[in-house]
Amino acid sequence: MLTNRLKIALALIALGATANANALVVGSGTVQGNCFPFGCTYWTPTYQQVYGASAFGAPMSISTLSFYRSFDTWSGNAPNTGTFTFSLSTTAAAVDGLSSSAATNLGSNVQTVFTGALPTDVAPGSRMDIFLDSAFNYDPLMGNLLLSISATGLASSGNTLSFDMVSSGSDSTSRLYMAGGLRDSAGLITGFNEALSQPITQGQLGNPVPEPTSLALLGLSLAGLVGARRLRK
Repeated sequence: MLTNRLKIALALIALGATANANALVVGSGTVQGNCFPFGCTYWTPTYQQVYGASAFGAPMSISTLSFYRSFDTWSGNAPNTGTFTFSLSTTAAAVDGLSSSAATNLGSNVQTVFTGALPTDVAPGSRMDIFLDSAFNYDPLMGNLLLSISATGLASSGNTLSFDMVSSGSDSTSRLYMAGGLRDSAGLITGFNEALSQPITQGQLGNPVPEPTSLALLGLSLAGLVGARRLRK
């Protein structure tokens, strides 16, 4: 029979593996660049982007969002200034099926997860990480995921700064923007819980580095296994 210590160690290993697996990037296909909503001002007043539930393998607690800059290497590095508000919710809207009314797309569990300024410098080949003020618990069984972005005091940085996007009717994301409720099949490539201490390039997206929490849990797990082995002796 398994000892209590060994059971705890195995549980911690599973928890650590789950935490690392819950980091993923949504958006695949031919990469292009687009300035909505961080590098130009004419997407206002609302930007929404939907992510297909099938892109998420399991429920996850979303604590960071990341946006990538590998396509655009010609403009300056500063995103727009102003106070940005990010909200997350589940949505009944399909990918490539957002309503032209932003309010209609919102789920009943809509939650404001970030309010503040964007990072001041996003160099070519790096990533812009948004550390959320509060985590959003997302269950793909409840519907697709909707990101809503608005801004107050918005001012152009003087750059038409573009972030990586995909634009295909067969990918996992699409968007709504501008006052008239314009919609298309494009969407920013987005990382969920992919925030690392150093910038990464688009080519590294398939190999996420374990998060510090996962590494700490793994260390505890190994310590528990060592203790269990000593008890058996």
